[in-house]
Amino acid sequence: MTISFTFRHMDPSDAIKTYAKAKISRLQKLLLHPMTAKITLAIQKQRHVAEVQLASGREHIEAKESSDELYASIDQVVHKLERQIIVNKGEKLARHRRTGASVRTSDPPPMRAKSPGSKKPTKTKSITKKKVVRKKVDE
Repeated sequence: MTISFTFRHMDPSDAIKTYAKAKISRLQKLLLHPMTAKITLAIQKQRHVAEVQLASGREHIEAKESSDELYASIDQVVHKLERQIIVNKGEKLARHRRTGASVRTSDPPPMRAKSPGSKKPTKTKSITKKKVVRKKVDE
């Protein structure tokens, strides 16, 4: 797990780095592959902006959030990323489960071989009705 920080228009702080790193590292348990995160923290017009870009395997997720406090922005952006990861994971699983076969189009399951001690099925007679034709004989 690699996390890199960028600070814009503000001084870097160890407290902010450790807080953001702790929050972002929680997302690793939701991902299948090791993640790489780029965190950008900035101040724009009296607003604190947190922007995160995650890469894990083939997944690339990013989120941006701004609020009056930097810690609140970090919390909101982590929550947004967590929802995105969960939704993407659900879609992947659903796609994986869909094989194209349905109950109607799939072949019936193969018949099981019977164990040697099981009863043999009884034979049934097929009864067919014979059509009787009666002819009238003129005398």
